[in-house]
Amino acid sequence: MRCMSVILAVVMLAVLTSGCQRINPVRPGASPSLQQAERHLRDGNLSEARRAIDAHLQQSPTVSAYLQVLALLTDARQYELSAEYAQKALDDARLQLTPDQEAQLWQIRGDSLGYLKRYDEAAKCYDEVLKRVPGNPVTLNNYAYLLAEANERLEEAEAMANRALAAEPNNPVYLDTLGWIYYRQGRYQQAVQVLEKAVEDAPQEPELRYHLGMAYWRRGRLPEARVELRKAANLWRIRHGEPYKEALQALEQVEKGIQASPSNDRLEL
Repeated sequence: MRCMSVILAVVMLAVLTSGCQRINPVRPGASPSLQQAERHLRDGNLSEARRAIDAHLQQSPTVSAYLQVLALLTDARQYELSAEYAQKALDDARLQLTPDQEAQLWQIRGDSLGYLKRYDEAAKCYDEVLKRVPGNPVTLNNYAYLLAEANERLEEAEAMANRALAAEPNNPVYLDTLGWIYYRQGRYQQAVQVLEKAVEDAPQEPELRYHLGMAYWRRGRLPEARVELRKAANLWRIRHGEPYKEALQALEQVEKGIQASPSNDRLEL
């Protein structure tokens, strides 16, 4: 699943950011337990972070408290925990959730499971969101991208992506989703056209450049593929402080002048 702050958008009440290695400080005045959780996450002590989170939620069993926790966990890229605590919120009878709040929590859980490549579970979460907020473009886009990543139900994914774009025609993230679906369908020239537009509008997003590089490679445009894959790898390292493995694997092949073929599919999944 993509690790971009502009992509992990959350329905309705708040927007959570993800894909940043750094953990943003909690807001001034946050409970001591939440501040402790932040410190433990920074130190990599997940058991103590969980203990502090549970204390925070015991002291303040509210939707707002859960959202604070989920924002912290997604920012720390702790997707197992964010999926778990989104489910805890959904199951917490004390909250008396509205349909919009339920949709938000299902969205967070679905996005988190998508990052973990637990595609079937994530899809069920998005179905729950769309029951409550039909036609939400963020959910349609993320669902479509999930299906593209899973490489299944691609016609349905294409329809979802086009519905999202109908709401926001110039959104580069939505354009990227449609372009990646075209790529999965083997419609490489169409993929290039859409992905070029996405990268033009969001040139600092490494995954968009990776997708464009892969589409260029499939079209046999090795010089352009090399440029985009290098940029993707560099931007990823700057943002995350770690290698972009998929981009580097593809770049190695491109540097050798190897044309893309079905045997290269392992690099795309």
